[in-house]
Amino acid sequence: MAITREITYFNSFIIKKTVESGPGKASWPSLPWNSTGYPTFPLEVSTATSDVEYDWYVEESRIRGGYNNTQVDLGVKAYITETEDDKLVLENGLIYSGLYNSRTGVNETNVFSTGENITKEVDPRYGGIQKLYTTDTNLIIFQEDKVSNALIDKDAIYTADGNPALTATQLVIGQINQYSGEYGISDNPESFAFKGSRIYFSDKNRSAIMRLSRDGLTEISRYGMRDYFRDTLADISESFDATSEVVFYSLSPVYPPVGPGEPTPTDTDTWNIIGGVNDSSVSKIELGMATSRAFGGLNGIYVISITSINTTNNTATIKFNQTVQTDNLASVDLYLIRFVKDKVVGAYDNFYDKYVVSMQQTELETYNTLSFNDSNNGWTSLWDYDPSFGGTLNNIYYTTKGGSIWKHYDESVINNRGTFYGTYYPTSVTLSFNPMVSVSKNFNAVNYEGTNGWQADFFLSDPTGNLQSNSYKDESSFIYSYDEGAYTESGVTYRVGFNIKENKYFANLVNKGVQVNNQNTIPQGIPGQVVPGASMSGIKGFFATVKLSTDNTTDLGGAKNLFAVSSNFVKS
Repeated sequence: MAITREITYFNSFIIKKTVESGPGKASWPSLPWNSTGYPTFPLEVSTATSDVEYDWYVEESRIRGGYNNTQVDLGVKAYITETEDDKLVLENGLIYSGLYNSRTGVNETNVFSTGENITKEVDPRYGGIQKLYTTDTNLIIFQEDKVSNALIDKDAIYTADGNPALTATQLVIGQINQYSGEYGISDNPESFAFKGSRIYFSDKNRSAIMRLSRDGLTEISRYGMRDYFRDTLADISESFDATSEVVFYSLSPVYPPVGPGEPTPTDTDTWNIIGGVNDSSVSKIELGMATSRAFGGLNGIYVISITSINTTNNTATIKFNQTVQTDNLASVDLYLIRFVKDKVVGAYDNFYDKYVVSMQQTELETYNTLSFNDSNNGWTSLWDYDPSFGGTLNNIYYTTKGGSIWKHYDESVINNRGTFYGTYYPTSVTLSFNPMVSVSKNFNAVNYEGTNGWQADFFLSDPTGNLQSNSYKDESSFIYSYDEGAYTESGVTYRVGFNIKENKYFANLVNKGVQVNNQNTIPQGIPGQVVPGASMSGIKGFFATVKLSTDNTTDLGGAKNLFAVSSNFVKS
């Protein structure tokens, strides 16, 4: 007697034949009546050449197909493909995969077992995760507004008195503990740098530069620079903006070859650059630049490759991520737009043991680069370079700029000091003199101890007079360096700048008063006080500011030392 029996898994084999669903594609057949959305079911085997080339698949449950052979596991069928993957974006979530065993070669880094608890989330109130860093077998998690510490391969059990005790656990990501303080890395993970147990980063949202160490979070920007970082970080934008400068090119489309009877293409993704107008150079083209050619505006079409670059002839070949409308023209004008984002680049210089942070306004092409030294908890220097990336390798400090690597402090290059990315920048030091704070003084000379090659760009007093209308600043004339200020007259050498006596360089201050009126400066002596001129010496004020810098000729790029700067003054 015939019976109908339900089986939990197929224990026979079936031969399935794929059917074509598009050029170079195949899909599994479906029901004989061809339900909507399913391919046609092959009711019979065709001997046509085109059909014979299709693949046949054999599926069965018993190894080698024997009647009494071992049945395979009732697991996942290898051919099953998820055509519409569901996606869940968790900006505050963590997930981990399987392991890679280098000895056995077993790689499970692409395995995410849904049967295990492989996810962990941090507090969504503090924004998305921007940076992960492992240290001391723990995971440091940087959110926009919070920094946390996640235990790895262990968990914490708290005793009756509230003290934690670590214990082994099967969990990869254990308990997550937040560091004290409402600080995060904002939207600038590029500011991250570390040395040993100390981590440095910026928090634009709170106008702070931070240090994470064993004592927790410390706002190092408050060490004498709080107002500076408050104002500078406020100008850093977190959004991607199109450059105001649009690069304009004349291009010719490169159409793919067509076969007999095939239609001539009207659009293409590959273009030969013949040059542009307004001195456009192919060197300005970058990956990711968008085009506004198609459909009259930005449309998600961007450059994915740049080849055959010839800067002499100003030609190149570019390829977009999709085809661009050509209107069947032999030559087409096209705009390429670059999207930029302001950056806060961080790096650690092991050579001089300092954290370097560069706050860059990309579109304006302005930057402020500073360095912090832990030994004195102070910001020691301002720098004339803006790196794209930086770090220390084998105790050598490197930075990158424009796709090139720059080696700092290279002693093998003669007179390389003050040179960054091939450009020389003079070194300068600005100092203030404020002895006897409430006493009006007359500064009559400036002196320094160091090497030859320093000049005084200015020696300037504080404003005096009626500050509500007209005010005045005493300022000295420019003071040349020892060599640049030398001149010969009747065979005798004279100096109009720094002179040297007893291994100390000195110069008299020649006054040139400056009236400040409605933000304009007018050379003019202070009425009834100091008369400017070459015969008059002295700068009058409560305090004075002097800027010393290296000149442009004396041992250019060589070592320049500056040990001390002083000024002679008398009571006014």
